[in-house]
Amino acid sequence: MSEYQYYEFQTIDRPLTEDEQAEIGQLSSRVALTPTQAVFTYQYGDFHGNASQVLAHYFDAMLYLANWGTRRLMFRFPKTLIDLEQVTAYCIEDGVAVETAGSHVILDIRFDDEEGIGWVEGEGWLSRLIGLRDEILRRDYRGLYVAWLKAIARGDADEDLEEPPVPLGLRTLSPALRAFVDLFEVDPQLLQAAAQASGTPALPSEAGLREAIGTLAREERDDYVLRLARGESHLAVELNARLREASGISGEKPQPRRTASQLLAKAAQEHERARREQAQAAEAKRIAEIETLAQREPQAWQEVDALIQKFTAKGYEEAVQLLLKLREVAVYEHTETAFQSRVHAIGAQYR
Repeated sequence: MSEYQYYEFQTIDRPLTEDEQAEIGQLSSRVALTPTQAVFTYQYGDFHGNASQVLAHYFDAMLYLANWGTRRLMFRFPKTLIDLEQVTAYCIEDGVAVETAGSHVILDIRFDDEEGIGWVEGEGWLSRLIGLRDEILRRDYRGLYVAWLKAIARGDADEDLEEPPVPLGLRTLSPALRAFVDLFEVDPQLLQAAAQASGTPALPSEAGLREAIGTLAREERDDYVLRLARGESHLAVELNARLREASGISGEKPQPRRTASQLLAKAAQEHERARREQAQAAEAKRIAEIETLAQREPQAWQEVDALIQKFTAKGYEEAVQLLLKLREVAVYEHTETAFQSRVHAIGAQYR
């Protein structure tokens, strides 16, 4: 199987200038470039630029996929809008990293699977994932927490490692977060186990917002209105953070921290529970099929005879499959002796 690498970069806060597009176009002749997107695809060869630096200088999001096992998602944030202390709490070796680059913060989520990920198609994935950036800007850290879960599931983390703060709303995933779970193959049982400690987010009321706005000085309110009139990006994010500060709302209440080993053990229990439920459902389906066939057993024996009399390989195969089902009916009804007698009779008739 030939190699496959896919790089996609997107801008969110502003489009690329013509000069920036020209600079990016010089990185590779294989680029598909627009004012808001650059895509590089390789079956052979490699990207000659530094993906992290290209993101930091030009773009707001990047996705990299390689069929030998690498999945990488990166976002660039304005430093003034990110609480570094909160975001850094979700960092974990060989999984989630954060660094500053000038006036920006770079989030790097990367996983390398030694067994590879087979043939992948990168097109369309970044657009589905892009909403995670806005969620993080709004201090919704579910995506960071799920990435942390993916990291501990690989088995390399210290068993006594404590989990970071559990975000609200883990039991209901946004479309972007569902896309992340799908692409990065996050264990659903581990996510379900972790979500048991996650509360439900409460939206601020209009009265509460008005009260918080009323605590701001007149000059500060006027400044926000002026910046709004100028079309400043992410002003709502900054304003809502300021209103939370002004109202004294601290967000979710701290929960007791679980360790990586506790979460993985709980996930194992969830896997066993799911396995038992699937086995029970499969057995119930099998019993229902047996009882349905038992109701038409005489006709089924006639069908066996008709299939054999076709004297074709396909007819014989179908007859054998039906006989196997009839044997299950016999075992279920404790009539194995009668079943064997009929099979011997068929054998004698069609030697």
